[in-house]
Amino acid sequence: MYLKLTVILGSVIMLLHIIDITVGQAIGDDVVTQYGQIGTSVTLTCGNIDNGAVEWQLNDSKIIQTRNVELTRTKLTLFNIDVSQEGQYRCRNPESGRTYRTISLMLGYPPGKPQVTCRSVRYPLNVVCLWKLENQTYLPTWINVSYRYGTEDVKQCSAEEALQGKYTIERIQLFSKISYTVKVTATNPLGSRSTITQFIVEKIIKPDPPTEVSVSPIPNQPKKLLLQWKPPATWPDPSLFLLKYRIMYWPEGSTRYQMIEINDQASYILNGLRSKALYFVKIAAKDFVDNGMYSDWSPTVSARLWSN
Repeated sequence: MYLKLTVILGSVIMLLHIIDITVGQAIGDDVVTQYGQIGTSVTLTCGNIDNGAVEWQLNDSKIIQTRNVELTRTKLTLFNIDVSQEGQYRCRNPESGRTYRTISLMLGYPPGKPQVTCRSVRYPLNVVCLWKLENQTYLPTWINVSYRYGTEDVKQCSAEEALQGKYTIERIQLFSKISYTVKVTATNPLGSRSTITQFIVEKIIKPDPPTEVSVSPIPNQPKKLLLQWKPPATWPDPSLFLLKYRIMYWPEGSTRYQMIEINDQASYILNGLRSKALYFVKIAAKDFVDNGMYSDWSPTVSARLWSN
C-alpha cells in the first residue's frame, strides 16, 4: 500500500459524514460546515427543535419556497444549487428568536483526475514529476503523493514540493528496464481521484531548449548564415552525456520550412539560401543516443543574408 503525504491546500476541514452528496462537520455546539456540489441538490437539516415555528434564513434574509427551494419543518432542500446560494444558513424560531442551528454551506466540485507528467530534464541526475488538477474545485483539496522503484519501499515527496505541484526523484536508476511508479491522489470533501503513472528513465529524457541561440550573416557569403548556440544550462555534462540537435529554418514570407539534424556541435553554417533574404531559425536538443524526446524549440532568431 502506498504511503501518503497529505498536503493541505486551503483551510483544514475534515470530512466526517455524508448526507446524500453533501458533507457536514460540526465546528461548534450548534454550527456545522456543510459541502455541496454545484449543479446538484443539497439538503440542510435543522436538528433538534421545540414545538414552535421554524424559519430558514440565508445570511440573515428569510428564505421562501420556490421552484428550486423546498421547505419542510426540519429540512431545507436546494435544487440545482449555484454559487449565489453559498453562505450561512440558520434555522430558527421566529417567535422566540432562538437559533436551532447555523450551517455554513460551501459549494464546489469534486477533484478531477490529476494530470501527471514526469520528465528527466537534468539526465542523469534526476526526474521531476509535475501535476495539476483537471478542474478548479473551489474547496479545500488535499494532495497525496508517493512513488516507488520496482518493488522497493514506497517513498514520499516533501511537503514543500507537494505544495508546489512537483516532486524531484533523486539518485535515479539508469539503463534499467524496471519501471518507476508515481501515484498522485487529490481529495476534498466531495470526492477523491487518483492518477498512477509509470516510466523508465531513459524513455522520458527531455532536455530544455538550447540557449544563447544566434544567427548572423557571413561576410562575402551571400547564401550562408552562421547559427550558434549553447547546450541547455540545465543539462549536467554535455561533454559526457552528448546531445544532438534539430534545426528548423525558413525564409520570410514562406510557409515551407527545412529541417536538418546534427550531432554534438555548437554551431552550424546554413547554406544554399536565397540571396538577401531574411531567414528565421530555431533549434531543439535531444539525447545523443536518441533516448526520450526532443526539447521544446528555442526562441526563434532571424538574420538577413550578407549583401554588398
